[in-house]
Amino acid sequence: MRRTILPAAILLLAGAAVGCSSDTDDKPTVSKATDTPTTSSSSPSPSPSPSPETYKVGDTIDIEASGYQFAVTVIAFKDKGITTDVPGLLNDGEKWAQAEVKVCNSGSESFGVSPAPWSLAYEDGARVDATSISGAELPAPEYPIEARVKSGDCVRGNVPFEVPVDGRAERVLYWPGDLDDPVEWLIGG
Repeated sequence: MRRTILPAAILLLAGAAVGCSSDTDDKPTVSKATDTPTTSSSSPSPSPSPSPETYKVGDTIDIEASGYQFAVTVIAFKDKGITTDVPGLLNDGEKWAQAEVKVCNSGSESFGVSPAPWSLAYEDGARVDATSISGAELPAPEYPIEARVKSGDCVRGNVPFEVPVDGRAERVLYWPGDLDDPVEWLIGG
């Protein structure tokens, strides 16, 4: 009898531990918001490693994960003409790029945001993570290094990246830990 109870108890405890991470055991969902305006653009070249769907800059994406509901938008991307008066922030061969992004809480629970889930993807497979710099006279508004977003509220700002002078990022990626794959926005030429 003891041999049957021990494995059953272990399975019960393992199931309880997994269930504690959220209110629901459903997989995260990602979908384009229905009120996102569609824009016509030239056909981009295929992405080398696309997510199930790659969106356009300006598209709002609705996400449900770990009991949170929120909408994420890449409003704009810029990698030319971004300067700062603070010397020594960039290494030789680097320049600034920024993605203007917005995250809105459409659920009932507040959650935290930071630049950490944001990155840029290049055609050759290289990835560049967001830079955690605040101030330094980078273009305003700055995306917060750390903030809470209450129900019905939004956070918007520029996420900075230190990128190579040569080449251009192909996609902006958003990958919070609860999603299986990053959400991707294709950067236009």
